[in-house]
Amino acid sequence: MQILHSTADLRRLHRPIHWAMGFFDGVHRGHAAVIRSAASPGALRGVLTFEQHPLTLLNPAAAPKLLTPDAAFKAKRIASLGADLLLLLPFTRELADTEAGTFLRELAAACPIAGISVGANWHFGKGGRGNTEFLRRAAAELRFTPCINELLSQEGDIICSSRIRERLAAGDLERVGCMLGYPFTICGRVEHGQQLARRLGFPTANIALSTVAALPPYGVYEVSCEHRGQQLRGIANLGLRPTIREDTKIVRLETHFLGGYSGDLYGEQLTISLRRFLRPETPFRSIDALRQQIAQDIASL
Repeated sequence: MQILHSTADLRRLHRPIHWAMGFFDGVHRGHAAVIRSAASPGALRGVLTFEQHPLTLLNPAAAPKLLTPDAAFKAKRIASLGADLLLLLPFTRELADTEAGTFLRELAAACPIAGISVGANWHFGKGGRGNTEFLRRAAAELRFTPCINELLSQEGDIICSSRIRERLAAGDLERVGCMLGYPFTICGRVEHGQQLARRLGFPTANIALSTVAALPPYGVYEVSCEHRGQQLRGIANLGLRPTIREDTKIVRLETHFLGGYSGDLYGEQLTISLRRFLRPETPFRSIDALRQQIAQDIASL
């Protein structure tokens, strides 16, 4: 999958593109349906999205936490759905002020549009005036195929990023996984810590999490991770490490891998799936009490 960052880069492709448009936070099952529907004979399947959530510019106080804050993981999920091309545009004030019709005409001038696929609740262009009815009218003018995907549901829940965030905040990992189509995942680079867990006999891979990441409740989780073709199981603490009493608000995921794994992970980018909630994050009276609880947590798996 090619990744481009400007509509000007489209001019060298010389093939029509059927676009799937959206922000695609989480790349959930509804998004997957939109992306897969971007299929026209002889055309590339392109995904057009933005580097930042539009609300980070338009209304920062209302900008949501993100299910997929890691750009590389998001791109990998999009590629797995058969996309040939990802156009990742910076969401600037100039773009926010561009009328929907102007945006589509400029896109068509850069490369022929075979079709545009969106979700039924998608809006684009200045003031969000580019809705699905507008898209149908523009399709007749610019001669492309519009594809409007109805919203999917899961046991009465509409599958959308905002609903998944609500379920995640409530700790409903099972429902979140069903709506996403894959287990909720945290990505990040392993950093050096204080080596306390190693001294306790439970070495951990520590990841500092993005401040814009949507997260489940703090606590201890059963996790899994695929690393260099190896499937790893583990136990992880998500939170602020209250027993250590650090003067910090940095949220970390600290993962101890089972089965005697002893590889050097410092500096590695890990993708860790949260499988099951075990218990809330708890401050302990002593380091020894913490050690005993970790041993009990591992024994419970």
